[in-house]
This record gives sequence, structure tokens and C-alpha cells, in this order.
Amino acid sequence: MCTDDRFLKSEGLSLAILKGCVPVDGDTYDVPLQVATAAARRKSLGQPDPKLGHPEKFGSPARQRDLSAVRHVARNKGIPPFLILHVGDYTDTTAQAHRLWSELQEANVPAKIFGATGTDHVRLDRDLGVPADPSSEELFAFVEAVLKK
Repeated sequence: MCTDDRFLKSEGLSLAILKGCVPVDGDTYDVPLQVATAAARRKSLGQPDPKLGHPEKFGSPARQRDLSAVRHVARNKGIPPFLILHVGDYTDTTAQAHRLWSELQEANVPAKIFGATGTDHVRLDRDLGVPADPSSEELFAFVEAVLKK
């Protein structure tokens, strides 16, 4: 929603209503990249394809591209600042976080990336808002900064 304004436009809104965006540990900011990565990993390990993997969830390659946040990043589009939180010990979400961050940087969209260590996806989500949690501290600082603008 923060890069693809079609959803907002369908409701008569624009990206201008968003002060900031905080995606949390996503692995599909670039769906075709994730599909290729997962397929290569399975092949190298001799594992079968899953019955319900990313291709089945996201559809054709064209649809995968269309559903990828990175494909909708553009300069001067009004994309809000980003704080991209991810589990720093997990390769896929780290790669996807860096992929999104890179596209945002290229488009001059303010973006910060934070890789939480010693946690997993469930704990990262669960602990958001808990005092002294490093990801929460990043989130609170980000929210404070974007609300001052």
C-alpha cells in the first residue's frame, strides 16, 4: 500500500495521507526474486516443490511482478518514509528488506533498515511495543520523527 497507490486511489485517497510505513519482516517485497531464491534452494537441497508455495500463492510471473512493492517505487511519487524491520538472522527476509531499501534509496525515499537479532518472526511481531525491545525503540523513534514533520 505504501508504494502502490492503486489501493488508495480506489478509495479516493492518495499516498499523501501516509506519514510513514513500517513493513515487518516481509519476504515478498520482490516476489519473483523470492520465488527464484526458494526454487534454487530447494533444487540445491534436493527438496520437492511445496504444494502451496509462492508461485501458487502469487500467480503468474506478471502477477508476481505486479504484487511486488519494489516494482511500484518511483521518484516524486509521494511515497512516505520507511522503517523496514526484519529478522536479521534470517537470510530471506534480510535479502528482501535490503532489496526494498535499495529501491527506496534509488528513488530518494527516506528509508532505514533495522535487522533484529536473537529473535524470530513471531517474537519480532509479538514484542513490538514492549519497552526496551530494540525493534520497538527503532519503531518509536521513527514514529516520533515522522509525526514531527
